[in-house]
Amino acid sequence: MESNQVDIEGIINAGSPPVKQDEQDKSAKEVRFQMVIPAEMCNFIDNARKLTKTSRRAWLLQAAQEKLEREGKL
Repeated sequence: MESNQVDIEGIINAGSPPVKQDEQDKSAKEVRFQMVIPAEMCNFIDNARKLTKTSRRAWLLQAAQEKLEREGKL
C-alpha cells in the first residue's frame, strides 16, 4: 500500500513547476483565443509564410500590425 502512495505522490509532484512572477506578468499582457478561418485562406497564408519561414502565429501578428499601422491605429 505504501508503494502506491509513493507512486501517487510522484505523479502529483511531476507536474509543471509554478509559474515565475515575470512569466505571470508577460502572460497577463497577452490574450489567448481560438480562431477559425476558411481552409482556402489558411492555404494562402501557409503559402505566403513559406517565403519567410515564419509560424502562422508570427505571420498573422505581423499582418495585423501592418494593417493597424496603415490605418494609423498603431
